[in-house]
Amino acid sequence: MIDDIENMPNGDVAVQRNLRRSFSGLRDILTRLPEDRMMEAELVAEQSKAFLETASQSRVNQTMIRSASAGLRQAAERLDDVAPRVLELCRQITDQVE
Repeated sequence: MIDDIENMPNGDVAVQRNLRRSFSGLRDILTRLPEDRMMEAELVAEQSKAFLETASQSRVNQTMIRSASAGLRQAAERLDDVAPRVLELCRQITDQVE
């Protein structure tokens, strides 16, 4: 998934580097969550992938990006009680693209 960052149109090198760092940190946290929170972790991972796919389209559609951003943030909010950094990283990711 992180490799898809390079396919983003309008993404300069600094933004791509920051996104790569944020997605990497997100992946590290999600893989270490307790077993009973794996469903929520998988939801965040799926929403991250959907967000990145939307943002990587050759024709940028701001409505779709905002929708994907909202989905990612809502998924991250479900983990805020055990991993508040997940929501913080998701906000960083979406803020850089919107």
